[in-house]
Amino acid sequence: DNSLFSIGNTLEVKLGYRGNLTTLMVGEITAIEPEFTIQRLPKVMIRGYDRSHRLHRGRHTQTFVQLKDSDIAAQISQQVGLSAQVEDSGVVHDYILQANQTHMEFLQERAGKINYEVMVEDRNLVFRPTANQDSEILTLMFTDDLLEFYPCMSSASQVNEVKVQGWNPKEKQAIIGRAATGDEGSKMGGETSGAALSEDAFGTAVKTLSNHPMITQAEADQLAQARFQQLNLELISGEGICRGRTDLRAGIVVQIDGVGKRFSGQYYLTSVLHRYCNSQYHTKFTVRRNAQ
Repeated sequence: DNSLFSIGNTLEVKLGYRGNLTTLMVGEITAIEPEFTIQRLPKVMIRGYDRSHRLHRGRHTQTFVQLKDSDIAAQISQQVGLSAQVEDSGVVHDYILQANQTHMEFLQERAGKINYEVMVEDRNLVFRPTANQDSEILTLMFTDDLLEFYPCMSSASQVNEVKVQGWNPKEKQAIIGRAATGDEGSKMGGETSGAALSEDAFGTAVKTLSNHPMITQAEADQLAQARFQQLNLELISGEGICRGRTDLRAGIVVQIDGVGKRFSGQYYLTSVLHRYCNSQYHTKFTVRRNAQ
């Protein structure tokens, strides 16, 4: 019954080692679950989420006119009581509809079309380009920090060109957006991108997108570039476990060494799970890479 544990109160989670704790999450209490039994003393479980849970509350229908995706993200952040930390997405859209979607569903849909990502850090809604082009922040060495690593290189989704087909009803003209080998952005320290690797092995392949309404050349070009870079980033995927590292966060680039020439290199962290159990602290993660 302590008012400290009330729905909506701020919750901060810290982990680390003696004398060196680091904040992993600042969020809000969303559930309180006590257990009462005559066999032992009562106990209570407190559940909470970071403030991205606000983006999952309710479904919304609204329109956005003459705005960039980054402007839309900033508007939605205000609607849910968050500050906006957005990077300019460049292209102005004539009309965008949020159709009976949660804010998170809608923002992730918009982010996917321009190779952006959506996250909430403390009280800030972050809307930014996928950051796999950043420099590595830390290094994980197999048999040292890195305890297990399971990478997989696959050419299944690799193409050397993405083509987007659209139609401008005002001008009555077809719109074609393209992105091809060389438009990967960064090879993350590798030598050969997924597109080039697959072309050398199996020849050319083109992915055509025609189910996305595009009425401007800028929209088509942006979607083609986004899809091409997303497919390239699927060349190598993997998961691993290391000793507890509070500096491992989703959305950063790490260097993984000691796993052979082909699989050593920079990786983009897509998810991170920190687990403290039976006095042991381990961090589990998933990664992607677009070149070898």
